[in-house]
Amino acid sequence: MRAVLLPLPGPTTVSAAALVLALFSSEVAGATIVLPPDPDVAIGQEISFDGFVDQNGAPLPAVRPDARPWIVSPMYSRCPATCSATTAALKAALQRSGLRPSEYHAVSFSFDPRETDASLAEFRARMHLPPDWVTLRAGDPTALERTLRRLDFRTMERDGGRFEHPNLVAVLDPSHRVVGFVYGVSPSPSELARVVTQARNGVSALDRWRPYAFFLAALGLLASTATFLGLFGRRRRRLAPL
Repeated sequence: MRAVLLPLPGPTTVSAAALVLALFSSEVAGATIVLPPDPDVAIGQEISFDGFVDQNGAPLPAVRPDARPWIVSPMYSRCPATCSATTAALKAALQRSGLRPSEYHAVSFSFDPRETDASLAEFRARMHLPPDWVTLRAGDPTALERTLRRLDFRTMERDGGRFEHPNLVAVLDPSHRVVGFVYGVSPSPSELARVVTQARNGVSALDRWRPYAFFLAALGLLASTATFLGLFGRRRRRLAPL
């Protein structure tokens, strides 16, 4: 078994289920695993896509500020497996999520520094992306490195120019700040709708405490167990023969 690269995400923020989904979404069984972003690092970071261009070589089109969150799908057009599958699954999940196209912006951006206008245009055509679905590549290495660092999105290039990478969708609020992630090759429509709604409405008190729910429950279980054992031991002492 090959070694797992990079430190694990903060244990208080990534659920075991999401982590397992991301790990098992590796492009090739047995390949080196590149772990998903640590929400402790990424959430709250601004992803502006300064220095990126679309398939026509033009900067990200100016969008009038509105209340729509941004659904961001990292990919690269040469990907032999999961990038196309994730994009197709995201399109299907959005259709089943109950969200209307007027309620979000969709972006696919390439993390391949060798991506070109032509390859990006070919990806758009192959995936039958709607006109308002933005596709971007980095115009310079600095812009790409900055964006990947803020997303805490890590990749590893393998022989043949392929990349090992997490499979996920990031959701940004209307001001382009990271709110959360939906993990896996097939994003859940209900989870996607939940995170998009959260990005539109702001983070509730419940959402702030959600990452700690498991540990609070574990503490409660430990306290209950200790109380039970204490009462049980006291009862045994009372019943013990003199």
